Amino acid sequence: MGKGRGLARAERLTEMKRLYVQRAFSDAEMAERLGVDRTTAYRDRIALEQDYPFVEDPPGRYRIDRNRLLSEIRLNPHEALFLYLPARRLLRQTHFANRHVVNAVEKLAACLQQPMTEKLLRLSHEVLHQQNYPERIGVLEQITMAWIDRKKVRITYRALRAKRPLIHTICPYLIEPALWSDSVYVIAYSDVARDIVPFKLERIEDVVTTLEYFDFPDNFDEQQLLRRTWGIWISDSEPVTVKLRFLSGEATRRVQETVWHPSQQITLLPDGGCEWQSQVADWREILPWVRGWGASVEVIEPRDLRETLMSEAKALAERYGWYVSSQPAGTASTTLRDFFGE
Repeated sequence: MGKGRGLARAERLTEMKRLYVQRAFSDAEMAERLGVDRTTAYRDRIALEQDYPFVEDPPGRYRIDRNRLLSEIRLNPHEALFLYLPARRLLRQTHFANRHVVNAVEKLAACLQQPMTEKLLRLSHEVLHQQNYPERIGVLEQITMAWIDRKKVRITYRALRAKRPLIHTICPYLIEPALWSDSVYVIAYSDVARDIVPFKLERIEDVVTTLEYFDFPDNFDEQQLLRRTWGIWISDSEPVTVKLRFLSGEATRRVQETVWHPSQQITLLPDGGCEWQSQVADWREILPWVRGWGASVEVIEPRDLRETLMSEAKALAERYGWYVSSQPAGTASTTLRDFFGE
């Protein structure tokens, strides 16, 4: 018989509630699961129906409607903090009026303690007064439901450098947030690429949900897929070693304060600086982060990343009226003279 034999009624009702939230059961199935007779299972279900929203789906089988189930989460202050922090980040990174974000955070806030609840509710109110982008929300809604229902989606997608959009039929395997921005991606199999690729939701111009279902492949492992990514770019190639040298002082201290990537290694140098190294799927995705360090960092490898930044530094100097020859004029630095004259 089931593992529930001998449970006190209060414990049995708690277990039944947990099971009914997961899927539908007939009274006979629930009785078998809990090790009680069918009459007891029926009476307990009727008792639960006084407090929880049940639906009959299909006829003769019952479940609790998760869409109408009120949360009973109980958190200690430390657990609450680690839900408060990402919720607050979500609100601060939401730059348009998104009712779904506000509703979700308001429901979460009800489970937290003060002052966390008050802070989240105040910030969520401000989100609703931002500019509205209904088309963007509509795209996300359709992609979300297709992901949940396992339905293929036909999208019109304009890649960043594409002159015109392409139509892809995709199987959405994963919806993933960008780590370095507020963007959202759908990682999906594309009939055009014939591979699993990330699509930025902001670049999807149109969505049509098809009537065709798909199955998640057994070998799809999102953890393995994203293990080497700096953010969201995935690659079948071998990971690239990125090696950077940071100046001593504030730059090195800031580098040491954060785990920027799971594979990172930091080596302190005799001059007080440090060498930072990591394995990433594609060096181009790390480029904006390296740019942000300005002159406090030097790229050691890969060569392509180093040469890209050298070219950008030259172009930036020319943008501000400082023209640099491709070859050094001599051993002495001419930086001050180039900027300020003789």
